[in-house]
Amino acid sequence: MLAEQFYERVGKSRNTFLIFATLNILFFSGISFTFVIPGLKGFSLFFVVLTLLMYFIAANIFVGLFKERIWFVFTICIILNGLGMGWRLWLEWREFSLVEHTRLAVYIGYPSVSAIIITIFYIISNSIFGKKFNSSIR
Repeated sequence: MLAEQFYERVGKSRNTFLIFATLNILFFSGISFTFVIPGLKGFSLFFVVLTLLMYFIAANIFVGLFKERIWFVFTICIILNGLGMGWRLWLEWREFSLVEHTRLAVYIGYPSVSAIIITIFYIISNSIFGKKFNSSIR
């Protein structure tokens, strides 16, 4: 019941929810990438949970916006994660706190892993809620 109402709202104001999900991924990938990588300085379990929650919200918005478009969601997520991380690195270039995070493994791994996590959330939410929502529209 609650999921159907949420997806109906997403369907009615698509642009607003698309902007929210885009900014959500963009800003949280920029803010959190220094706090969510285990083993590096600054790791915080609080930020891991918060980031996963925000990515879950964005994935559920994508379920309402994009029906059965897994590769499109993955591509959008990897681009937005890369842009968010690049934005943060550009703002804090030559900061001592980012020395550990300026490695090729972090540059490639973080956007890839984040996009995979969001896509997994999308697939799970689409299999649970998307089928009910899609069948009620038709």
